[in-house]
Order: sequence, then C-alpha cells, then structure tokens
Amino acid sequence: MTPKEAYLRAGKIHYEVCERSKSLIKPGASLLDIARKIESYIAEHPEASLAFPINLQLNNEVHYSPVPNDTRTITKEDIIKVDVGVHVEGYIADGAYTIALNKDYQDMVDFTEEVLRKTITGLKPGMKVSEIGKRLDKLMEGSKYKIIKNLMGHQVQQWDLHSTKSVFVYESSSPNTMEPGEAFAIEIFITDGAGHIKSSPTGMIYAMKKKLLPVRDTKIRKLCQIITEKRKSLPFTERYVTEHLGYSRVDFLNLKRSNNLNEYAHLLEIPGSKIAQFEDIIYMDKDKVIITTKP
Repeated sequence: MTPKEAYLRAGKIHYEVCERSKSLIKPGASLLDIARKIESYIAEHPEASLAFPINLQLNNEVHYSPVPNDTRTITKEDIIKVDVGVHVEGYIADGAYTIALNKDYQDMVDFTEEVLRKTITGLKPGMKVSEIGKRLDKLMEGSKYKIIKNLMGHQVQQWDLHSTKSVFVYESSSPNTMEPGEAFAIEIFITDGAGHIKSSPTGMIYAMKKKLLPVRDTKIRKLCQIITEKRKSLPFTERYVTEHLGYSRVDFLNLKRSNNLNEYAHLLEIPGSKIAQFEDIIYMDKDKVIITTKP
C-alpha cells in the first residue's frame, strides 16, 4: 500500500467509525462505554488500529480520555467533542466532531463546523500553511465566539501524530508550505469562554519517550518494548496497558515510575464555558487537496 492509499484507507475507516459513533451520544451514556464501542468499531477493520486514545471531551475540557472504571456520563446539559484517530500502516486519520445535547449551544457547534469547512475549501498544494490561519482570522471577524489560539493543527507523518509543520489558527509569518505527499490535521476549537486553554495538574494520555531509560524490572522492561513496537511514539492510556495488553494497574504505575513516558495534560477553558471542535485531515495530492476524513 502506498502512503497515499494508506492515508485514504485510514480516512475512509475514520469517517465510517465516526458516523456510527454518533448514535452512541445521548444523555445517560457512559463515556467509558462509548470509548470501548468506538474502539470495537475500529477493531472490525484488521488493517487499521487506534492512532490515539478516544477523546470524549465535555463542555470546557480538551484531551479527556476515559480512565479505568470511569463513572462519568453525558447529561442533557452537555456539549461533547468526539476526537478519533485511526491509522493504517502508521498513516493517520485524525478528526473530530461536536454534538450539543443542550441545544442552546447548537449555534456555536454549527458555526465551528462551517468555519472549518470554509477554511479548507479551495486549498491547493504549494500554498503556505499560514493561509489557513489567515482564513480563520477573516472568518472569526465580528463573531461573538473566540477561537482558542493556543491549540493548533499539525502535520501528520507515518507514526508521527504531531510532525514538523504546525498549523496556527491565526495568521503567522511561517514560511512553511503544504507540499504534495504531505498531510495535515486541520482542527479548530471555538468557545464562548476566554479563548485560551490551560493545563490541569492531571493527565490520562501518554506516549513512550523516543529515547528510553534503562529499566531494571524485567516485566516493565518488556512492557516498554511491547508498547514501543506496537505504538512507536503514538499516544496511549492506562486502559490500553490494562485492557488491551493485559498488564495490571500496578504494572502501569511502575511503567510511569520508569520515567519513560511523556504525559499530556487534561486541558481546561474557564469554568462554565463551552468548547466546540471540528477537525479533518487534508492530503496534498499532486494537483489537488483531498479531505481524507470525508467521503
């Protein structure tokens, strides 16, 4: 499979999985059950795997993935962002959608989806990456909402979720261009809050460090090797270690103590605010741009 074929296949699976997942989003639904169900949808495709933990982000939060024995559920007052990653041979489809259970926020959700659609329509290979931020600045003019400026899109490469080129959500002076064969995750977070996200003290998403420290414990050394072989530098959670690899929670805690993990913080907007998120992958073909995560 060529890189282009792998990107397109991952995108097709991603779209199908996300469409199926929308019926799971309802008041009373368990975040843990939703995550497991989406994981099972991906597992139905033997050529595909999870590119990063399922993110189920309520209201003012970003980068939340259910933990073991998670008891959180959706309520009719919530807005939820569903961020799913699929890879085929390491080539990634990364996309997100938002559902407002509380229809008072449907306008913000619709606005966010429209802004992303307008931003990526008509892009061409060879354009500067900064064209995306320039378009977003224009589209946000006069809006009652704010785009979260310290969250951005990113280039994706094989086994590399956040690669070399960043995609700022405001106009920048970056000289980078979008060249044939490259793929980018274009994602925006729009809020009725402050327009700035802050890290919380906790995180539930991890990735192996590229240079591992020596580990004396034989079992944990083996665990480091297994995750590195299966995930490379792609993110994972405690649930991946316990539910998918069959290790114990104690093993996971010992893995953390080995100092071989990067931890990604749970992110929060101001209390009481809401955030909508939409995201797609664009692939630079020779003469056109393909949105891989749309049919």
